Parts: sequence; C-alpha cells; structure tokens
Amino acid sequence: MRSIARRTLLALPALLAARPVLAAQPQPWLAYERRLRERLSDPPGGDFDADFEQTLLDLNNIFRDRQGSRALAWDPGLALAARAHAADMGATEVFDHVTREGYTPAGRVGLLARDLVGAAGENIAMRLNASGPVTPDQIMGQWKASPGHRANLLAAGFTHVGYGVLRQGPRVIAVGAYAEVAARLAAPAPLRVGATDQIARALANATPTIRQFSVSEPGGEMLTATYLEGVPGQPPPTLAAGAWQLRPHLSTGEHRYQVAWGPVFVLS
Repeated sequence: MRSIARRTLLALPALLAARPVLAAQPQPWLAYERRLRERLSDPPGGDFDADFEQTLLDLNNIFRDRQGSRALAWDPGLALAARAHAADMGATEVFDHVTREGYTPAGRVGLLARDLVGAAGENIAMRLNASGPVTPDQIMGQWKASPGHRANLLAAGFTHVGYGVLRQGPRVIAVGAYAEVAARLAAPAPLRVGATDQIARALANATPTIRQFSVSEPGGEMLTATYLEGVPGQPPPTLAAGAWQLRPHLSTGEHRYQVAWGPVFVLS
C-alpha cells in the first residue's frame, strides 16, 4: 500500500476535480459478482479440494519459515476469491490473473472479501500430469520456480491467504489469494448502497479505526472524493452512481497515511 502525506491527502479532491474519475458501469460488476457466486456454488466440471487447499497453506508456511518470513493465516474471504477465480478459469479456459473483461485480483477480493481492508496479490497454476494425480507439492514447486509467484509466497508484507483448488478429473487449477490485511470491518460491507454515508457507516467500527477514505474505479489507482470524518461542516462526498472501490486511509504515524484497498460497492 502506498503512503501519502496528510497535506497531499487533503488536496486530493481539488486536484482531481480537473480530472474527474468516472464510476465504472454497475451492471458489469454486478454480473461478475453473480458469476463468481455461481462458480462457487456450482464449479464447472469438478469440485473443490479442501484438503489440497489446506496442504498448500501448510507447504507455504513451511517455506516461509525456512526463509525467515512469518506464517500466513487463513482468510475465508480470500479463499472465496481464490476458489471463484479457479472455477471461472476452469469455465472460460482463460488462465490469467485478468479476465477477458479486465477484472483483476483486487476487484475479485473487493467483491468477495467484504470485511477486508488491505492489499492483495494472486498466484495461479494449472497442471495435468501424464500419469498420476496432481499433488500439492507439484503446484507449490511450479510457484517456487516462477519469480513472481515465489515473491508472493514469501512476501513479508502479506499476512493472510486463501487457496482455491478445482479438480476437473485429472486436471487441477489452483489459485492463491494473498493479502496484507491492514484492517477489518466489524461486519461485511453491503454490495449495494443508496447513499455515500452508508459507506462511512460500514467503516464506523473497523479495527483499527478508519476515519478517512477515498474511492477509485474498482481495481484502479486514481483516487477521488476523499471523505474526512469529524471535519466540521464537511458533508459526505458526492459520487456518481456506479461501481466504486473503497480506498481507506490508514494512519502510519503523524500526518502520514497508507491508501489501502477495501470492498467494491455499487452506488445507485
């Protein structure tokens, strides 16, 4: 997560007024969320392998321990995102971190891990052996051999993970969804909201406390509409209807903040 000074944070709304960030169209995001939920309830051509997923967690943490990184904790929301993408790739035959429509890991985690605030990463693998079943050691070996995937396995900043493994006969599709979990909401955030103050209410009981947030297009870096709780006379930001991603600001010291990733929501 990138860090910004408070004076920069306070200037964001004025800065972005000249370059407005448009909301993403809501219907494609609602359709993608439904598609992911359907993949979870009816995985194509096979089923999820919970034992395989837990073994990947064990192997990852053994690897991290040997390299001096702290163990990752299992996160149910990340596991949903991992399973959903594994099943989606199994249905579409597009083996990539980005779907044909352009949906990214940050968007998937924002849709399915509804109480998580942090920064996400993703590993993917597909394997079909010439003989014998695919094993967790083989998937972990593929990731260790790939510099980018290996970096996710060992990243010191990541604190949580969820694995999704789809078995389609002899073929295995595996996804690891990693995150630096910086805060938790007290309850899952609603996907649909009717007003911006509902977003602020969703953050009200977060741990640690979140008093400031921006939004961006889902998966996007450009921030807009910064909200500062407790500033006298400041109303909630006015946002256009559409799909947005919550971008909470987390304090990292005096006058400095990290811009994290939070749930995706649709403002109607």
